[in-house]
Amino acid sequence: MPYKIMSTIKWLPVFFVTFTILIGLGCQTNHHWNPLLLKKKKPVSIETKTPLSKLERAILLQKSGDELAAVIAYREVIACSRNRNEIDSAKIGAAECLIRIKKFPAALTVLEPLPLDVATENDMKKLALAGEILLHIGRFKEAETYLELAVGSLDLESLLDQVHSDATLELAPWIPAATANLGCAYLKNDKPEYAMMMYQFASCLYYRCGNQIFAERSQRIYDDLVSVMRQYAPFKPVPVAKGFPPGRM
Repeated sequence: MPYKIMSTIKWLPVFFVTFTILIGLGCQTNHHWNPLLLKKKKPVSIETKTPLSKLERAILLQKSGDELAAVIAYREVIACSRNRNEIDSAKIGAAECLIRIKKFPAALTVLEPLPLDVATENDMKKLALAGEILLHIGRFKEAETYLELAVGSLDLESLLDQVHSDATLELAPWIPAATANLGCAYLKNDKPEYAMMMYQFASCLYYRCGNQIFAERSQRIYDDLVSVMRQYAPFKPVPVAKGFPPGRM
């Protein structure tokens, strides 16, 4: 028995070397023909989207066309946020939704208090929207005041230079809309000369922004005004207080 044990021990190194070589060959073969068997599986990472903020959720609801749900979401931002920019953005979004569903007094209320010292672009937007709302409810003098504040706060000289240059003009959509609405306010307040200038300016802005439909609409009103002015001035008062569309162009 001891002889057999010693004999077995004697051959162990040979067996060990042979076994190692065979295992090595087997690993290479398996790796060549079926790498999936030996490839270590990496843990699958599930990408979770960052939760939307209350303001982002409200904007998403507005874009989807659910105005009532968007207004509720915007009001929650207004009530809970401590960030002025967020609150102003929520007020603007809520007002836009309420205008769309023709809730004009509610839209005006949500924008208040309206700024008289314009410090930010959000201030300009709020004034422009207030002017639009006031046009819809027939308060034309106030509409003119707020729209003049909004448009007058722009760098008009620079804007005119850009309009007449070949450079690409990128404008926020509220700017050409505000100029067209100011033209409408001037018409309602019997200031046709000012209205002509604003509609022509609005047409240029819309063209440069690629909004062909609104550009042509503003241009058509400008052309009609020119025709009316030629026909009636200076013999009769110009009948321009009626027949022109108020509100968003």
